[in-house]
Amino acid sequence: MDACLFLDKSNLKLVHAEVAGQGPLAGVTFGHAFLWNENTGEVWDNSGGRNLCMPREAYFRLGRIEDIGNYWVYTWEEARRKALEYMHYGPWDLQTATGL
Repeated sequence: MDACLFLDKSNLKLVHAEVAGQGPLAGVTFGHAFLWNENTGEVWDNSGGRNLCMPREAYFRLGRIEDIGNYWVYTWEEARRKALEYMHYGPWDLQTATGL
């Protein structure tokens, strides 16, 4: 969130999604958050200290996000309002099958 303070946020979307785990987490779904830039079609994921950037289609395929079909997309203003209302970065609306 801090890294986005000085960016043009008009095309950034915050996504909260239920994703399919990989490796040791294969077979488990859980909640996850990432940024999607509509201008470039890229997803930015900085979770776990990573600095991942890849095309939206590849990211959604890897996490089986479209298959699972449980995700919420927020404009920057919607995300700001939700964060202020709930006093945390989310998830706000996402409920996963596993509760994770």
